[in-house]
Amino acid sequence: MDYDLLDDHELVDGILNNNKPLIKYFFTKKCSGLLAYILMNVFDGNIDKRELVSELYLFMAHNDWQVFRKFQFRSTLMTYVSVVSVRFFIAKRAQLIDSPLSTSLNNQKGQIHSTALSFEQRIDIREALNRMPNERYRKVIEILDLQDIRPEQLAEEMNVTVDNLYNIHRRALVQLRLVMSRKEDWV
Repeated sequence: MDYDLLDDHELVDGILNNNKPLIKYFFTKKCSGLLAYILMNVFDGNIDKRELVSELYLFMAHNDWQVFRKFQFRSTLMTYVSVVSVRFFIAKRAQLIDSPLSTSLNNQKGQIHSTALSFEQRIDIREALNRMPNERYRKVIEILDLQDIRPEQLAEEMNVTVDNLYNIHRRALVQLRLVMSRKEDWV
């Protein structure tokens, strides 16, 4: 089915009826330009676009798609979604990027405390983490992997779901692997 041909009423009805392919289309394709705008203008490019998609989906799906149920068709759907999304992400910016994660980072001062790692390995890991461009990813790895904090505790502090935290962690590990594969750049 060509979802580009659907009008606003059909899109909203499909979302409210939990049409999975349509929902995927809406958040990954239809909102792509909007999310690119938010990424650059709200977050200055300092967050992963997939994280924005996840956050927007969770926000919109909350309370049985309440945001879509409030839409009264007095404007286009994308105008409405744009206004709601920009306001949401401006309010959420502090939680997603501006506020530092305090769980054990402030308590442990970012130290790596694994007895299974040699001194050289700890230095290598610290250097690789310092080379990661996304500070939030770095902190998630430090907290979850190196300081053994429970994911539920960190998710609560970050004000995200545990599932979203796992997605953030997965992307963080991919970024760490990329940084470590370029080890000659920082050795």
